[in-house]
Amino acid sequence: MPRNGSGVMSWPPNTNGVPNTTVSSTRYNAFLADLLADLNAARPVTAGGTGGSTAVSGNDNLNTTGADMASAATLNLANATGVVVNVTGTTPITALGTVSSGALRTLIFAGALTLTHNATSLILPGAANITTAANDTATFRSKGAGNWICVDYKKANGQSVVYPAAASTTVAGLVELATDAEAQAKADATRGLTPSNLAALGASETFAGLVELATAAEVAAGTDTARAPSVSTMKSHQGVAKAWANFNAAGTLAVRDSYNITSITDNGTGDFTLNFTAALGNATYSVVGSGRQDAGGGAYNLGLLAPITLTTTTANIRTRAVNNTALDCDVFCVAVFGD
Repeated sequence: MPRNGSGVMSWPPNTNGVPNTTVSSTRYNAFLADLLADLNAARPVTAGGTGGSTAVSGNDNLNTTGADMASAATLNLANATGVVVNVTGTTPITALGTVSSGALRTLIFAGALTLTHNATSLILPGAANITTAANDTATFRSKGAGNWICVDYKKANGQSVVYPAAASTTVAGLVELATDAEAQAKADATRGLTPSNLAALGASETFAGLVELATAAEVAAGTDTARAPSVSTMKSHQGVAKAWANFNAAGTLAVRDSYNITSITDNGTGDFTLNFTAALGNATYSVVGSGRQDAGGGAYNLGLLAPITLTTTTANIRTRAVNNTALDCDVFCVAVFGD
């Protein structure tokens, strides 16, 4: 039972019955065999089939690649011979012709050309023209009456065809990375810093920038010009007192104020022990101080300090008048340096 090149079937000769004429069983059986063969054969797409003998081949036949089409102002997809079309040429495309509403067509571009956005007839992502590149693909769905919408666009280089908006203080989006010079200028509100920029933002005597915090050991060494001490490590510097006190030893000993000294033990006239809150690093520190004793009538006796026994947890000191007699001063100030 023959089908032509378009898949249209026609009856074999002498198929029709003739009134009052005996039907030949041979011819009848041959006709039935033709019908059965056609029913079991791959049915052409034009006859309502897929042209495939398997489920996979049938699906493939509904997604065929047609002949190449040269780009034109109107790339008339009504003339395409497949649902996948390779588009050659560089002529800008502004329309795709008229195809039944709902139909899908996938275009593969051979090179660079311009797809021209139109809010009605050629709707593109981002409502903007697209410059194609070799092996870019675009899938369009017909809206009927010559109108199309791009439902997918893939760039061969993997980049997005439409980028998010630029980021701001209130909008999440794309951020251009700053150069070292832009980071140092501190005037660009649209670019972002990278870890590599941070190395260019180090503070100096002439540039306000980032400062690494120094360790206690670095502060104690006192030679680092690139790092800054924190509030916690400032006390580690050799030029900073590790402990100090202002106390009254006339009568009952009273500490007015102190740092890193928990208490002061009164061992007798002019003899005191400083008890440190936090132990010092060594016992080779220096203890300095002086005081006064009210001698009445607006006169004062000078009190001098003599370190006696120094440990990491205590310091025994003596306070003496200029004639080396023991003296309890009503104001005595002592400080510890070193450690």
